[in-house]
Amino acid sequence: MKKNELINYTNFNCQEDGSTLIQGIRGVNGSDKVYIAGTFTESSSLVLGLLYVGPLALNGNEGQWHKLKFTSEGVDDVVNTSCYGPNNLENGNVQIVGSYKVASSTDTKGFYYEGPVDGSGKWKTVSPNNGDSKMVFMHSTMGGFAVGNYDTELYNAYAFIYTIETEEFQQIAVEGAYSTTLYGIWHNGGTSYTLVGGASFDGAENISQAFIVDWDSETKETSNWSMYQYLDENVKSLITHFEGITSDGEGGYNLPCDWVAFDKKDTEPLEMSGAFVNIKRNEDGTFAAPTWIPLKFPVNGALTSANTAYENNILGVYFMPNNSGGMYTISYNATVASN
Repeated sequence: MKKNELINYTNFNCQEDGSTLIQGIRGVNGSDKVYIAGTFTESSSLVLGLLYVGPLALNGNEGQWHKLKFTSEGVDDVVNTSCYGPNNLENGNVQIVGSYKVASSTDTKGFYYEGPVDGSGKWKTVSPNNGDSKMVFMHSTMGGFAVGNYDTELYNAYAFIYTIETEEFQQIAVEGAYSTTLYGIWHNGGTSYTLVGGASFDGAENISQAFIVDWDSETKETSNWSMYQYLDENVKSLITHFEGITSDGEGGYNLPCDWVAFDKKDTEPLEMSGAFVNIKRNEDGTFAAPTWIPLKFPVNGALTSANTAYENNILGVYFMPNNSGGMYTISYNATVASN
């Protein structure tokens, strides 16, 4: 169901010179502040991780932005650190998952961090598939687990759940899909978790769908698989992907979603944008039909992407054309409220 809502858009960026890409958010326990994780491009040769600590207000200048760089013994040529999912630890410490790259390799490696917000804690490389991968992306962490995906070729993706304490991996795959990604994990309590992501299928008539699924950390079993296409339309030439998950405070979930529509006779996208998605539970515990709220940053020419959710807020980026024929990136916060 498509629903029209009043949406307030504001830019939300690190105030220093460079490009901010927001990728994850989590509320700070016992506070009205938030942790926001992302990526800060200082130059073409140096990309740093970001962690914002402060209120979700104004344009991002009310809190403190920390620039982070993957640091580990024997790794001294890191040129790209990207922070995706933050989470609370005790005494003001944090967990962060993400990815990093070194100058001597084209591969992307996953990481797990825990410690102070300034990045002075412990960094660890996360290597699924016994290290046999080209790109590893750690997207989200909560309740002792993290989720992400890796690939062995450029066209495929294998989703996994990572147990932080034991460093074990469990692969998760959508039946019939050649590629599955996991972008969000939410701890419902006890051994109950809910995961979101997307899956790609062979054939031009069914490119990609978003999914939500429950997972039990004790039995390692999944249940209540539900697949979705944007606006619930039976449009086969459409990419739909859930980028994260948060509670809506009423037993359901708010999700950021990206979608792309293609011309069936062409590979060029006709339209692409983000959406705020709410999914409730049915009485039997399964997932209900979603409510879709389209997002588009109110600037002419902007391409909008939805990356992460907190309460009734969606954070992401929009892309604007520059004078050289390329695009530049600006991060935003969209607060959704009923009319």
